[in-house]
Amino acid sequence: MSPRKQIERIPEPEVMDDTEEARVYDDADFSRVNLYCARRIYRWLETEKGHALDLGTGPAEIPIRLCALAPGWKITAVDASASMLRLARARIKKAGLEKRIRLLRADAKNLGKLQRGFSTVFSNSLLHHLHDPIPFWREVKRLTSRNGSVLVQDLRRPPGRARARELTRLHTAGDPPLLKQLFYQSLLAAFTPSEVREQLREAGLDLQVRATTDRHLVVSGRL
Repeated sequence: MSPRKQIERIPEPEVMDDTEEARVYDDADFSRVNLYCARRIYRWLETEKGHALDLGTGPAEIPIRLCALAPGWKITAVDASASMLRLARARIKKAGLEKRIRLLRADAKNLGKLQRGFSTVFSNSLLHHLHDPIPFWREVKRLTSRNGSVLVQDLRRPPGRARARELTRLHTAGDPPLLKQLFYQSLLAAFTPSEVREQLREAGLDLQVRATTDRHLVVSGRL
């Protein structure tokens, strides 16, 4: 029997700038996934002080968690969505972290305002939004300092729609219908580990790609 063909990727909008979608996303409980991501980033930090860059910060939950783990670090957090940045600004103010987390509205594929020198560049759940991820990876390479670390976590595309529906039922039980729909669409828009490895080759990045959960992959390494 021949192996089942992987389903084609179905891209979704690059920017989540719909106010209702942003609100539903912010209300969702991603605390466990975000905490795991923050802890992974923390393990890559080699110094007690530094400057990290978060690409696609959304409501800024991961930078806030990372600040708690690494009190000496500052973070520049980037997102292209005004709706997400409003939510992020409120969370950062509530946490009292305005002096440690700087918000910037910008396209993660074109960050000409920023100069190289970030000790750590990280991203969570942005990659699957990108129609062409190569400019994103090139910006990651440009902005990370020498021997700096990179950690990108994202969804990975399942082999078929039936599996995508199964994962949606499993991981969004009890969530609002809109969030279920967004999660399902994001699974179909995600890349496979082999596709990400090809992206990294094209961008000239030597990083490790591995599947970490039934729905996630992580890209990590040092430049």
